[in-house]
Amino acid sequence: MIPITPIQLATLVLATGSLVRSSAGSSQSFGPTLDSARKNGLQIFNAVHNAMREFGSALHHNGMSLFPAVIPEGVLLYHGTHTREVPKGFEWLAFEIEHAENFAGGRWRRPNRTDGEPHPGPPRFGMNMPLQVEDGPPKYPPFQPGKGHLHIYQAERPLNVLYIDGTAAGKTDMGTVDTQDILLAGNMSRVPMDDWKRADDLCALGKKWNIDGFIRMEPGFEVIYCNFTDGLRLISANQRPGADEPGSVDNMWITSFEWARAAAQRYNGIGSERVLLDYSSMVSAFFYPINLTNPDPKRPELPRLLGASSEEMDVVREHVARSMARSVSSGQIPVNWQGVTDMVVTRYNKRLPLIAQTDSIEIIRSEVNGLLNIYIDYSEPDDGFAAAHRRCAEFYLQPVQPRTPEDELIYAAFENTTATICEALFRARQLVVEDSDIDEPDAIAAAKHIISDLMEKLRWSDWKECGRCQPDEVCFVAMWPMGNVEDHYNPTCRNFTDIGGRHNYWRLPGQTPGHRPPPPLPPLCADGRPCQESKDSKNEEL
Repeated sequence: MIPITPIQLATLVLATGSLVRSSAGSSQSFGPTLDSARKNGLQIFNAVHNAMREFGSALHHNGMSLFPAVIPEGVLLYHGTHTREVPKGFEWLAFEIEHAENFAGGRWRRPNRTDGEPHPGPPRFGMNMPLQVEDGPPKYPPFQPGKGHLHIYQAERPLNVLYIDGTAAGKTDMGTVDTQDILLAGNMSRVPMDDWKRADDLCALGKKWNIDGFIRMEPGFEVIYCNFTDGLRLISANQRPGADEPGSVDNMWITSFEWARAAAQRYNGIGSERVLLDYSSMVSAFFYPINLTNPDPKRPELPRLLGASSEEMDVVREHVARSMARSVSSGQIPVNWQGVTDMVVTRYNKRLPLIAQTDSIEIIRSEVNGLLNIYIDYSEPDDGFAAAHRRCAEFYLQPVQPRTPEDELIYAAFENTTATICEALFRARQLVVEDSDIDEPDAIAAAKHIISDLMEKLRWSDWKECGRCQPDEVCFVAMWPMGNVEDHYNPTCRNFTDIGGRHNYWRLPGQTPGHRPPPPLPPLCADGRPCQESKDSKNEEL
């Protein structure tokens, strides 16, 4: 593709000035700005890089971005439930078999449904999580034991959906549901576990926007699908075995482990082009001059929408509506911005840690020169390597031709990211290549500090990956509601005996300040089922 020039970029920015003009004036001029995109460039880069990728979305679990998307015709989706009947109205679909199998069991009654039909409560996940209520201690919904069913559906046509990034299916008060409750629903007070009403509100919005559902992530990606009678073909609804029948699962911890393994297989993408994201229609709170400060001083790296005004959220919500409508109607191929991030990350993700860790000036010098020489023309004068800096920052953006206002914002964010990388590398080069007066140990220490600081700013999820695990292990990162504190900060290979009962990273209902503690967890019997079934609980059906 023909690379965009600075003049072309300026022309496009002027052409889309109604969208990206400065918000320094009155509230009427509030909108996405190039300045905000540059300021939040590293976060926007990571949002695109981690989109529909389980591992990075688990680490950067407070998503602030939304992507129009299509589930192509023919894709298989799974739904675990207590009945053979096709759901009436909205329900949940899983992309992975193991995800849905966890919900193909008995029946947990949910009150207050207008059609009188009982529906499931919150999740078990091998940890018997209670249902949070506002005016009292968490309670477990009544359980009716029985044989469940696993439904298999196939998309009869392309399904138009909105992908909500981060761990958007994580029912926590840490910010995982901010984009759904505060941005999309305009609700500042919803309790985290009230996912049924959350889905109801989303589908009301989906009906208004004429879309089929919403993609979110927990251990595995799911779809809140708003009308099972439109766009889906039921392939089968097979009954699962009873607890004491041949074929039943004997060990619930192995079941949870295999669910985590299924999610881990999507660490680097959903696979087989089962979801096509329209990056050129992405909408992000990072595009806006919004206060995204986390009121929790211990977690400044996690953005929140608590400081945004309702008027600001109205503007962003309308932006999402316009982008979704344009994406559905345009039929144009979007810019593959995630491909751009992959090119940048694979260029630097192994070499930056090597520079930051080695004590050899020869290695640092060789790596820095190897990364930067492509941008330097040694035959021309280049004071301060200004031209080389520019070539470095623009190198992986050359194939891109922005076509939407959102492309312009992403371009600005990515250019800021690559410029940040290049600036750090040229500073390190000055120390180990150009500056002959500095002592070698000082040069090594200073260069390593520059690159380490760069890595802390970039926060690429690739640097947390475990490497290859044994067949009985999975690279385990905290994925709501699974995972301890160390699993978030230092994911490692774990087997099924290690994974069971790990969930202290997440602020769960009853465990947050001001909440009453949950009731004691029922013990697990020898067959892996709770001994006190009446106190067990489940999440939305999948």
